Amino acid sequence: MQLLNIEFLKLVVKIAICVLPGVIGIVILASSEEKKREIRNMVCNRLFGVSNAIQYPEFARFLMIVAIATLLFSGVASWFLLLRGMMTGQ
Repeated sequence: MQLLNIEFLKLVVKIAICVLPGVIGIVILASSEEKKREIRNMVCNRLFGVSNAIQYPEFARFLMIVAIATLLFSGVASWFLLLRGMMTGQ
């Protein structure tokens, strides 16, 4: 018997595709304001060379949109990659 079956490897990749975006979204939603400001400063320094090129409220709104989008992607990917086959009996 093989230690790593190709179907098991496919399942692990599908689970990773479904779970990791959701985890990233939850981390963004749960992070503190100070952490979000640190992320903004790092991004602005890398892109523009100054730490406050983007206003914090706009950046926080962008992070919320990204977090919600990753959670939605995680839910849709979970449905299409994992749950749909179980519901239809494939």
